[in-house]
Amino acid sequence: MRFSLLTALSAVASLGHALPGALQTRDIPADQLTEFDFWVQYAGAAYYLNDYTAQTGYKISCPKGNCPKVEEAGATIFYDFSNATITDTAGFIAVDNTNKAVVLSFRGSYSVRNWIADASFAYTIPGLCDGCLAELGFWSSWRLVRDKILPQLKDAVSQNPDYEVVVVGHSLGAAIASLAAADLRVKGYPSAKLYAYAAPRVANPALAKFITAQGNNYRFTHTNDPVPKLPLLSMGYVHISPEYYITAPNNATVTASDVKVIEGAVSFEGNTGTGIPTIASFDAHHWYFEEADAGVGEGLPFKRAYV
Repeated sequence: MRFSLLTALSAVASLGHALPGALQTRDIPADQLTEFDFWVQYAGAAYYLNDYTAQTGYKISCPKGNCPKVEEAGATIFYDFSNATITDTAGFIAVDNTNKAVVLSFRGSYSVRNWIADASFAYTIPGLCDGCLAELGFWSSWRLVRDKILPQLKDAVSQNPDYEVVVVGHSLGAAIASLAAADLRVKGYPSAKLYAYAAPRVANPALAKFITAQGNNYRFTHTNDPVPKLPLLSMGYVHISPEYYITAPNNATVTASDVKVIEGAVSFEGNTGTGIPTIASFDAHHWYFEEADAGVGEGLPFKRAYV
């Protein structure tokens, strides 16, 4: 998600808006590493939507090799959505019989319309809780596909009633996934799990607290990735908790000791504490256990075409 106004925002960044509260930091158990590396591969697979459009029932594949465990599981597309809204929200529902999961995956930024959605930092009222406000572009990206996704998700779950519901995304996809998961939990899927990789901030403190309290949230940041630092704290946005902060360098194998779990409303012990967001640090945005956005295409068309 390459924010076109990163440099301009950096000049006025203010981190003095932090909320008070006790912070806790801990390492992850070694057995969680495999879990985290697995679900990001579903987020990465959403960047290959050319392979999935109108191909319900096809097995997921990543030609650039960044979703081998998903390919090995033999997961198939149940429903795909793309290129149909002003925000160009894209992704798929997949059924993974190996891991007994129904997966809703959102693609990260690709088209210029995505860029516009990314930069819309105004608030809107999502109707999830009293006083809750969501970032307008991210909430709109979910709302405009929600009515088509919900019946498809219901069908997938009804056919696989003992499967867990998992919502994943990288970058813009992680922002949409965060709000979608929160919404789904109040619409009949209270145990839906969220795996959000490189998500920007999506909520005001009231909404962030509400989503945090729902549980089953795994939100990942990586070193000095600029995207999770936006929208700025000074704009009133905060993250959901906890933060799973990856300290490993770019293009390096991540070990359990490279992932720190940081809890609290606002923390400077993780990604936020690595300085103001700059384009110079954008390489960190790609690397979340895998090269999460390896499947992104060339160029920035206004509207991605499929043939």
